[in-house]
Amino acid sequence: MIRNNFGISITVVIILIVILGVIAFGGCGTMVEPGYVGIKVNKMGSQKGVQDFPIETGWVWKNPLTETVYKFPTYYQSVVWTADKKEGSINDDSMTFNSVEGAQFNVDVAVRYKIKSDSVPQIFVEFRKTAKQITDVDVRSEVRNSFSRAASKMKIMDILGRGKQNLLDEVKTHLNSRMGKKGFEFDMVSFIGKPRVDKRVEDAVNAVIQAKQQAIEAENRVRKSEAEAKQVVATAKGNAEARLMKAKAEAKANEFLQKSINGEVIELEKLKVQRAAIEKWDGKMPTVSGRVTPFINIGQKLGE
Repeated sequence: MIRNNFGISITVVIILIVILGVIAFGGCGTMVEPGYVGIKVNKMGSQKGVQDFPIETGWVWKNPLTETVYKFPTYYQSVVWTADKKEGSINDDSMTFNSVEGAQFNVDVAVRYKIKSDSVPQIFVEFRKTAKQITDVDVRSEVRNSFSRAASKMKIMDILGRGKQNLLDEVKTHLNSRMGKKGFEFDMVSFIGKPRVDKRVEDAVNAVIQAKQQAIEAENRVRKSEAEAKQVVATAKGNAEARLMKAKAEAKANEFLQKSINGEVIELEKLKVQRAAIEKWDGKMPTVSGRVTPFINIGQKLGE
């Protein structure tokens, strides 16, 4: 085997030269998987820079000595930034912002976003980073700034209460406004768990909530008492009207009964008088007649 002065086989040198030549002039391929867009970056020569158009999925041929292909996901990505080192990254990635009163909040945040495929070259030219680096640094920074901007106009009770969703909606709107023109599209922004505040602030907030709850309970008791009182009045009124109607009905019944009884008594008395007169009559016609009722005359005669 022929060797040069350095002891290297000439055959080995030739093989290496051939391989380097194939690589340099023929290139090699890399796979861009579905859901990703690849861009080819020229690192040397007059054409160095990013290609004008993104490369779609499939095999992409490149010269490994002069070109690099970067892959960017174009599907929706879910990212979390938390204080928990077991979730997301090993760092404390939670975010901090202040309310309008100056109270400090620390929160764990989740976002869902995607990169528009036709914006990949523009994004790479502006940020000059991989997709993960852009997410971990630039997107996170923009999300944090959006929270600071939106929360600075809100009160503590709003952030912890019903206004929390308004805060999240405003952050998402701001992100789409700021990052949308760069090729990012945000679908969701949310808190993971409850926002964390200073213990004194938390105690004050709980006291306010408790006071409001007690006020609501007291108001409900008043309303209940008023309703019960109205029910008692309505029941008493109904009972009184029922008794009045019953009394009127009984009075009318008694009046009718009294009239009926009086009429019957009078008739009975008349019959008794007539019967007594008949029993005392001796069968002789009266000797005196006139306008006076015969039975009366007979009674007078009988009584002589």
